[in-house]
Amino acid sequence: MTIVDEQPAQKGEPDISTPFGETVMCEGGVSIGVSGEATLTICVPAFKDSADALLASLIRLDDADQCTLLIFDDGSQNADLTRILTQQILRFPGPARLITSRDNMGRAHARNRLIALAETDWILFLDADMHPDSPDFLSRYLKAATDSEAPSLIPGGFSLKHAHPTDETRLHAAQSLASECVDASVRTNEPGRYVFTSNILVHKEILERVQFDDAFKGWGWEDVDWGLRIAEQYPITHIDNPATHLGLDSDDALMAKYSSSTASFARALERRPDALKQPPLYKASRILSRVPGRSLLKAIAGAMAKRRFLPIKVRLYAIKLYRASAYAEAV
Repeated sequence: MTIVDEQPAQKGEPDISTPFGETVMCEGGVSIGVSGEATLTICVPAFKDSADALLASLIRLDDADQCTLLIFDDGSQNADLTRILTQQILRFPGPARLITSRDNMGRAHARNRLIALAETDWILFLDADMHPDSPDFLSRYLKAATDSEAPSLIPGGFSLKHAHPTDETRLHAAQSLASECVDASVRTNEPGRYVFTSNILVHKEILERVQFDDAFKGWGWEDVDWGLRIAEQYPITHIDNPATHLGLDSDDALMAKYSSSTASFARALERRPDALKQPPLYKASRILSRVPGRSLLKAIAGAMAKRRFLPIKVRLYAIKLYRASAYAEAV
């Protein structure tokens, strides 16, 4: 749906609430594409995150004035955060809008709402804790959109260039470097599997025909399911245009995410068995599902992963074993 107000709001003035229980703040007019010059819309789902680093970096990027910005606050219910985000969208050089949801609806819903509100053919999804790596980040995506001869999905990739791992987050940084910070030449070999929605450019036709599954709740796997479904219908062109994941998790937070994502993994596995039964994670989980005392093994693996005096390779092996033990419940 589109916003029902037909008159441009004043700076920082809220539009009336939508039927979804949302409040909208806009800058640059109600119609996001009011200038008629925007090529892509930057869509940022956020939850209890002010997106300070991301917004500060976007404002400084080349060709930011050729883009529009949508931020969806997924039910943070924080007046101070709303004020900060409102101030940030006022600084963006192009039209911008903040949508504040009354309830936390989950990442799939947040992305689907952003898609519905975007008015350009191309949409750039960035998570709130990302930081583009180079000044020409947007320029590269604008060129990729121009060069694309048909609707396509264009992932840019991950890095840790601007991240500063601490003792608490060093394990997550090592895990990201090992499995997520992968060059386009490698990602191209399994194009659907390496669709991380925290940094992707995608044509709106794809988003309208292949939507995120709202049944995925909490963390994980909805982007893998989505990417695999797209790969069956549309081209996926991986490029090297990375952004840094700043939001590295502590050991406890990382393990909590893995434990809480078991149901999401089960749903993704049920929907895409041919693809998800091939990676080592499934095979290890399958083996562990037959092991007596699996809960004890999971506890030992978790304890080892948190021992910071151990070599990082040992801790990485332990966290993989911990995750496979958790997912054994789903296979």
